Amino acid sequence: MLSKLKNLAADAMKGASEHFSKASRAIADLAASLADRAAAAADLGRILDIIEMVPGVSFEKPEPDADYLNTLLAAVQMGQLTLAVHYREQTEASVVRLHPVTTVEANALTGSDDKFSSMILVDGENDKPAIQMLMNTEHLAENYRYVTADTLVNALAFPIENVKGGFIIARPFRAIARPIAGWLLNIIFDQGEKLHRRFRGNRAEDQPQSPSLSAEEETGAASVSITPEDSDVQAPVSDRAIDDQPRNDGVN
Repeated sequence: MLSKLKNLAADAMKGASEHFSKASRAIADLAASLADRAAAAADLGRILDIIEMVPGVSFEKPEPDADYLNTLLAAVQMGQLTLAVHYREQTEASVVRLHPVTTVEANALTGSDDKFSSMILVDGENDKPAIQMLMNTEHLAENYRYVTADTLVNALAFPIENVKGGFIIARPFRAIARPIAGWLLNIIFDQGEKLHRRFRGNRAEDQPQSPSLSAEEETGAASVSITPEDSDVQAPVSDRAIDDQPRNDGVN
């Protein structure tokens, strides 16, 4: 796979016109780098930079209102570019031009105190993240399993493929996007699973507790034999602490 990735990048350099030469060189450099290691957070920033290098590329500019944010699963934000993943009736993803939205702003826009949280993927300067992921916590917990690597790759490739002549570099671009999308998918699933466990634990805590028995009732209850067929009592859900919970401090 990695040698194939290098070959595709080399082919892109040969076939690319001067129009796409800058993006082609960046694709080849990233392909060579990924051939010797696993994808990492910084590579997501590099691939977003490559998209902007393509002449004529354009992005939608959505309004981050309540309707937009309520269907959001996660938004990976780097500068003015955001890879936004939504779940409505199906999973949708796109790279959009959007100023970074903090957790405080997202919660305010949706009329919530703690609906959104964020995690830093790449540290930036002056205590501000270079890349961070904004998460709609309960929506992500319920629907993270619907996100696929193909959805993420298609979202990253679409701006390039939508440019006239972009097909020249689209194939090698998809090749480098695949391992990066796989890395991001692991992050989304990891956070989704942790949030799922947290909300499941919270719901268990909210269940009404059985009334305590008096000493006389306890004595009587102890003499009753309960078979598995007669019992409908379920073991309580474990309320384990979740390590590395996503941030919810509004840092941007």
